Amino acid sequence: MTTIPQRPARALVPGEVAGTGSHGLYHRLREVPGEAHTVRTDFVPGPAPLAGNTVIATFAHLTDLHVVDPGSPARLDFAMRTGAGTASWAGLVDWVFRPQEALAPHAAAAMIRTLAALDIDACVVTGDNIDNAQANELAAYLALLDGGKVELSPHGYHGPQRLDWDDPWYWRPDPGDDRYKRLWGFPTHPGLLEVAVTPFDGGGLGHPWLACLGNHDLLVGGATAPRPDLAAIATGARKPVGLPAGPQLPDALGTFLTDPAALFAGPFRPVPALPGRALITPAGFVAAHRRPDACPAGHGFTAANVRDGTAYYTYDPVPGLRIIVLNTDNPHGHWDGSMDRAQLDWLAGQLAAHGPDDPLIVLASHHATSSLRNGYGVCPDHPGERAYAGEILRLALGCRNVVLWLNGHHHANRVVAHHRGDGGGLFEVTTAAIADWPVQARVLRIDRERSGGISITSTLVDHDAPVVPAAGQDTTDRLAALHRELAYNDAVRAGRTGAAGGAPDRNVRLRLPPPPR
Repeated sequence: MTTIPQRPARALVPGEVAGTGSHGLYHRLREVPGEAHTVRTDFVPGPAPLAGNTVIATFAHLTDLHVVDPGSPARLDFAMRTGAGTASWAGLVDWVFRPQEALAPHAAAAMIRTLAALDIDACVVTGDNIDNAQANELAAYLALLDGGKVELSPHGYHGPQRLDWDDPWYWRPDPGDDRYKRLWGFPTHPGLLEVAVTPFDGGGLGHPWLACLGNHDLLVGGATAPRPDLAAIATGARKPVGLPAGPQLPDALGTFLTDPAALFAGPFRPVPALPGRALITPAGFVAAHRRPDACPAGHGFTAANVRDGTAYYTYDPVPGLRIIVLNTDNPHGHWDGSMDRAQLDWLAGQLAAHGPDDPLIVLASHHATSSLRNGYGVCPDHPGERAYAGEILRLALGCRNVVLWLNGHHHANRVVAHHRGDGGGLFEVTTAAIADWPVQARVLRIDRERSGGISITSTLVDHDAPVVPAAGQDTTDRLAALHRELAYNDAVRAGRTGAAGGAPDRNVRLRLPPPPR
């Protein structure tokens, strides 16, 4: 095992220009020396002492893999062309298509291999593990983390990036004209799509890992609940390539939430029907993790979760630390999060009995506090049936043992301090997505300082694939490297959007005072 370095060996930044378009440049990436840790003084002033600390636990945070089946007929990739940035769609289709999406399993495999080599106690995987609530995506994500055959497209690539689909709006790796090449200088990689969807063996993490639900894990498009008409579309042989004819919908988001099948009734291309694209239920998602070789059992999900239809639990990876995994999905729909009252009451019980001699607590959820605001589907006569950021955060701050809250969803690196009135508080740590730039995970080490205070060292991790993809080598290394390069150059979410965060959001030491007795 590799010890987590005090300073990462490298960081990745834009390098030489490899393509020129009318709207921008396509860059390779290059290495520079790694970024040293800075010290956050939100709660405790001065530098963090390093000598004499007692390590409590070291664990990884992995989130937003978005293992995707790009040929699924139940994807809204076709709506991004006209819907992105419009009030009618309200952001729903702004992020549907990624030029690197077919390479997502290889990027995940490279990161999992990189984390497998580190000396960690556990890994927390905070949701949006898959992209479109499909059984074949679920099977692939579990194979990546547990080891096994990763296969999403048994009949080859059938989707909008195929050259013979004749749609230059998308990046098409094969030779020929398209919007990405003309506007942003994107490269040509003949045969890439078929290589990308060729089955391969996932190596597995080899460490205990905990699962958490995200909105894309259970909601089609990350926003609407599965229903029979959508399930028939997903497993069928007609992949839409455009919206139905007629006037522009005044409320496309509302249509997707209430009558989504209506949006899939436009022009289509034939694709092989695939029963493996069946939409999954919450119970099915949880049960799939309870395989005999899962470590820990159920990857945290318990028999009670299966019995009660819940998806929240506690896990103690080492003495002195408890991880509480929450389910912040709103089953009624929409992509932001909230919490049902039963789970809030359960969480209150988990936090009520912890004193200075009890374990430190790390909360984990998919949604960050800034996105815990989803009241969609709540009955007007019972507005309090779901809890939102303010109430959940007050509950967390009321327990002095809670030192950290991990989450994803925003595809960006962020660290936010939340204060209590007594001078203490907790740090909320959001980690960027594997699906998008900067394609990073995070390792966190929790120490108890000699003073009794808590020190949390956050180190971002780049996967170990080459910085520049090698030519003509159809391996996970090449495909993961190309995924990362494409993600940086993605014209929608490009590396210039700030997803990497500032220095206080990346490699940092987070200090908290000793819990009051």
